[in-house]
Amino acid sequence: MNNRVEDNCCIHILPDRYIYRVVHRIMEGDCEYDHGPRMVEIKELYVDKYPVTNRMYKEFIDESGYKPCDGYNFLKHWTDGTYPEEMAEYPVVWVSQQDAKAYAAWAGKRLLYDYEWQYIAGGKEKQRYPYGDVLDKQKCNHDRGSLTPVDEYPEGASPFGVMDLCGNAREWVEDVIDDGKHRFTFLRGGCYFQAPHFWHTDGGARPADHHLKFQLLNEGQNRCQTTGFRCAKEV
Repeated sequence: MNNRVEDNCCIHILPDRYIYRVVHRIMEGDCEYDHGPRMVEIKELYVDKYPVTNRMYKEFIDESGYKPCDGYNFLKHWTDGTYPEEMAEYPVVWVSQQDAKAYAAWAGKRLLYDYEWQYIAGGKEKQRYPYGDVLDKQKCNHDRGSLTPVDEYPEGASPFGVMDLCGNAREWVEDVIDDGKHRFTFLRGGCYFQAPHFWHTDGGARPADHHLKFQLLNEGQNRCQTTGFRCAKEV
C-alpha cells in the first residue's frame, strides 16, 4: 500500500455485449426494473482504476468551488473543510449521487451504469466476485468495521484490473429510475459494515451480480458513511 495511490489512471474497456441478470433482494414492496436476463451492450470506456478518494474530492472542491444546495451531512467526516490526513487515500463517503455526479462532470466523466458496473466487476467470465467465485476476506474489506485505503487489497482486482470493487464502500451508479411512485437508484459492491439484523441492508462484500435498491430522498438522507463512487468516460 502506498501513502498516496497512483494517479487514478483509467482502465480501457473494449466494446462488448453480455447477458445481464442481477440478483435483487426485496424485503417489502416491489422493484419496477428489468433485472434480466437481457442482452446489454457495453460501450468502449475508460474506467477509473480506483474509487474517488478524499484527496481527489478535495482537489475538485478547491478547483471548482462546489457547494451543494443542501449541505446536510455533506462530507460529514471532514473537519474545517478537509479530511483527516490519514484518510487521504480512503474512498470519499458522505456524498450523495448528485455530489458524485458533480465531481464526474468536473472531471469530464460520468458514473458507471448498473449493467456496466456488473460487467467490469465480474469480467467476461462473469465471476461471482472480482477476484474469483468464492468470497475471500484476504482480498477485500468484508468486515473490518471501518473503511480502508482504496489500494489496500491489490489481489482483489477485477479481471480488467479495476480495484476495490467489493467491500469497503458501496458505489453509486449513474441510473435514476422513476416508477411513478418512487425515484431510486442502485448501490453496488457492498461495504465493510455488517448490520445487526437481517432486516437491514446486506453487509459485507457483495457478489458482482447483486445490487441494492436505494430510494432517493432529500440530499441529506442520500449521504452516508458507507457509499462512495468511481467514474468512467466513453470513448
